[in-house]
Amino acid sequence: MAKNRGQVIPFPSPAKPNIKELFSEFLKEEQRRLRPATFRNYELIIELLEHCLNSYGYSFLSEPEGQLYERLYERKNLEFCSIFDPEKIILILPTFLGDFMIRKVAASESLLRYSGTVTKRLIKWLADRGHIGKAKAKKAISYAAEATKVLPAAERLARLLYEYSHTHAPRSWNMEIDDFFTIEEIMPGKVILSTLSSTEIDMVELRLPEEILSHCRVGWQINLLLGKTSRGWQIIESGSVYPDLF
Repeated sequence: MAKNRGQVIPFPSPAKPNIKELFSEFLKEEQRRLRPATFRNYELIIELLEHCLNSYGYSFLSEPEGQLYERLYERKNLEFCSIFDPEKIILILPTFLGDFMIRKVAASESLLRYSGTVTKRLIKWLADRGHIGKAKAKKAISYAAEATKVLPAAERLARLLYEYSHTHAPRSWNMEIDDFFTIEEIMPGKVILSTLSSTEIDMVELRLPEEILSHCRVGWQINLLLGKTSRGWQIIESGSVYPDLF
């Protein structure tokens, strides 16, 4: 113990380069090749990704990393992106694309498409410069590429359901369920949904026009308020659609 009394334990320091620094470098390079209108979308997606990391990134940390984060955040007022290396981006990518952009941002089809495109290019850019491993990057790039196609499709379904609920809302009902529903089966003229948290009903049958059914996909989740009428379950209110990206 006596030997350690004079030992100076260095205060933990942020990664070099950290996520924030690399975001800035990435955007500088992209600005040189993109048209101004396109670059604004890239800039917005990176800004949203940084906000997502700063707000929720701590939940993906190991215990030692969490202690590092707390010390630097509390004593030096450093945000998540100013502390950690870019491999942390890969951990939060499913949350960012599959939840944050849908639930928190309520992004349009166009912006959701850009969210997949920009994150795909970002991950490739980081991997090409040796900031993240090739194997992890390959998986993340595949995920982002899928998001580019699936996220706009989910938003399109959400919009169609919203419009339908406002033109076909029931006048009265004797029972209602407000829940997240998973699409279990798509049949001619109807869809079979399972409830997530309802303790009274496990499955419901919902009749919908083919125009909407053609956009449904098994495994996707939909936030709905349903009312039971003499004609069966009908949509009172509709919310976001969460695609199955995994």
